Amino acid sequence: MSWLSLSSQRRVVRLSATVIGVLFVLFLLHVTVTRTRFQYSPLPSSTPGPRRNDSDTKGHPPNAEQAPTLPAEYSAVAEEPSYCADRFGITYLEKLRDSRTEYCTPNSPSGLTCFHSQTDSGSRIDTFCFGRGAVYDPAQRLFIMDCPLRDLHGQNVPTFEKFHNYWYETGPGVVFQKAVSLQGKLDHSVPPVVSNYTILIQREGARNVWHSLMEIFSMTMTFDVLRMTAGPNPHRPLFSIGDIENTQVVILDEVEDGPYFDLWKIFAQRPPLRISDLRPTNEFENLIVPLAGGSNPLWQGDWEIHSCEDSALIRTFSRRVLSHFHVELRRPRQGRQIVLTFIDRTGSRKLIDQEDYFKTVKEQFPHVTVQMIDFASIPFQEQLRIVQGSDILVGVHGAGLTHGIFLPSGSVMVEILPPGLNHKGFRNLASLLGHLYFSGHATKPAKTLKRDDWHNSDVYLEHDKFMDLMNVAIKALYNRGERNYDVI
Repeated sequence: MSWLSLSSQRRVVRLSATVIGVLFVLFLLHVTVTRTRFQYSPLPSSTPGPRRNDSDTKGHPPNAEQAPTLPAEYSAVAEEPSYCADRFGITYLEKLRDSRTEYCTPNSPSGLTCFHSQTDSGSRIDTFCFGRGAVYDPAQRLFIMDCPLRDLHGQNVPTFEKFHNYWYETGPGVVFQKAVSLQGKLDHSVPPVVSNYTILIQREGARNVWHSLMEIFSMTMTFDVLRMTAGPNPHRPLFSIGDIENTQVVILDEVEDGPYFDLWKIFAQRPPLRISDLRPTNEFENLIVPLAGGSNPLWQGDWEIHSCEDSALIRTFSRRVLSHFHVELRRPRQGRQIVLTFIDRTGSRKLIDQEDYFKTVKEQFPHVTVQMIDFASIPFQEQLRIVQGSDILVGVHGAGLTHGIFLPSGSVMVEILPPGLNHKGFRNLASLLGHLYFSGHATKPAKTLKRDDWHNSDVYLEHDKFMDLMNVAIKALYNRGERNYDVI
């Protein structure tokens, strides 16, 4: 073999070795990159990671499905005294829910479920009811139900005939007597699902804001309990938010509508009707006979102080009313001026020399804006806007102080009481809402009286005492929100 052939063969061997070496290096690089990408590529947030077998320091296996949460200490809620929880907290609703009692016999075509509460210091039991399978008969002006009653003696609930009646001819007993017959016969079978709801209302009156709001407040809590209670279908409550569009208020009394009438529609989108305006129909209805206004726990203890300092029930009602009228919550307190609103009574119980007194307030407290408002002369929606924009609400004892329900949290209520009157209702209301409350008693009646009683007598408070009362109320807000003033 020539030296040329041998040299060519060596070159081929070296070239082949080089190619093989390069390919081997590329293979190693490929493996390394592949392994690295697999090991460190992050998992999508929706993809669960591999389960671990290790345990926490206490020997409990970790929960791979549970995301980190706020420490439980931040969710701790101080326990309320039972007196307060049973009347002003959600316990009131829960106990009503748990008291449900069926009044019709099991095979009745119609159904009547009633709920009871006993928070009054006496023996009174408060009741509301939910009826299924009722048809309105215009000839009798009655809703007809086929509901033979069960024997409930010995079960610690009132029998149907013993439902409590309240002042001004109100309460479930009156409503059933005026508008419902349980002993009728139905021409058609009641379907498994009845989609129409009728609220039967017998009102105390139409003009007194306290009485009217207590009735509407009780009605809203009635719906809350129905929303918490399972119906014949255990997966569906007796009433849900979706049912509002099929719900109607039927008024049984003959009182005028009044300025607060629109609030009856909080849970009813269909237009309210008087019972005399109902038309004949074969459609079945669910009947709701709500808690009476006189049963409202806010009526209890209004002549004695209590130590309750919070109420989820009242706060929720306040928000619902403001939302219904599209009044925005003013939060937090803004602006340098403290807004003082005085309830200007134009009938009875006027504060003598009030114009001169508040002129002095304006002069001595430059950080205060004073407005004297005759609430009875303006629409309720405007009343709410004024109150929600106030820091201090001042008034002689009367229903107008009910507006304290709609003050921003942490406001001030000032009540001037007639001589010798020791009513505690508004004091307790302020406490439940987190407001500061200051009171003063008038020192002598007006020189000219319509009648010799506190209901109608104008009140007189010496100028110095009035200014002392205003000084305490105003300076209590000197360092709230954006305000930053020295008190001395």
